[in-house]
Amino acid sequence: MEMLDEQAGSFAGRIGTAKACEAFGLNARSYRHRQQVRRSGAPERARDRKPKEVRKAHPASLSATEIKRVLDILCSEKYCDMPPTQVYHALLDEGTYVCSISSMYRILVNHGLLFERRRGGHSTRGLHPIPRLHATGPDECWTWDITRLRGPHKGVFYHLYTILDIFTRCVVGWTIAERESEVIATELIAETCKTRGINENQLTIHADRGSPMMAGSMSELFISLGVTKSHSRPRVSNDNPYSEAQFKTMKYHSTYPERFGSIQDARTWMRKFMHWYNNEHYHSGIAYMRPADLHAGRNDTIIAGRQATLNKAAKANPDRFNRPPKAAKPPTQAWINKPSILTT
Repeated sequence: MEMLDEQAGSFAGRIGTAKACEAFGLNARSYRHRQQVRRSGAPERARDRKPKEVRKAHPASLSATEIKRVLDILCSEKYCDMPPTQVYHALLDEGTYVCSISSMYRILVNHGLLFERRRGGHSTRGLHPIPRLHATGPDECWTWDITRLRGPHKGVFYHLYTILDIFTRCVVGWTIAERESEVIATELIAETCKTRGINENQLTIHADRGSPMMAGSMSELFISLGVTKSHSRPRVSNDNPYSEAQFKTMKYHSTYPERFGSIQDARTWMRKFMHWYNNEHYHSGIAYMRPADLHAGRNDTIIAGRQATLNKAAKANPDRFNRPPKAAKPPTQAWINKPSILTT
């Protein structure tokens, strides 16, 4: 190639570069590039270039041993069904800090172990007035709904009634029946209000516009209990987001069956799930607190314990923290359709 370039170069001054390259079967653009490289003194080929210096590992980087430990924890039987955010807070509650949440995600990505689980979305269309509900503590606003559970055969369903506190995300009442009925719903709500000691004008209960929710007997019950009622706009599931999210968490749980063999099987499984959801599940919407802990007011003690663990970790490895780590705190209020501009 160099010999051809020299021969083409000897004629380029007389007949032009393009014709000289054409005569010797060279690409004119490549020829000009090679000439420019030679004049600049830069190495022509990649193999002639100086090898790049290997970057030194950052002093705050996790070692191979630490990365293996994180992988062992994330892939363990205890945590394999939990996302890194929940694993992180579960470890904090045990007094253990291994790395940040972002490091957990990065390690999973690097090892091909991170998968997307979210699906779908909801319609937001509707013409009725937008319901706006606000809670600053437990037992101020509940939302309830009914979902179907598949029975042993096609066409057989059981109906799950669930009442959820929007501030703490705690399931405060539930039942499973073979039919959808306002009688069953009113009995569940009345019993739950009695168990929780709900006073007059203390509580608002929100629901969609299904027939049990809109029944006259339900309105009469609310009047007798001194409870304010609220309804979603038609065909707008986003107006009841907390119940919808709780049902999705339930139906995507790793132990949720394709079908329930009987209503007794459904109640047995649901009893275990509701205990897990309230007492073991770390909920992302309340700073990865367990709903039952927040509902009972144990959140301050738990946050203090998490902060102590973070302080200890920061003191042991100061290079890994750009700023003092702070344990997340749950929101001080919960909304359904929070207005974009709040008036004071």
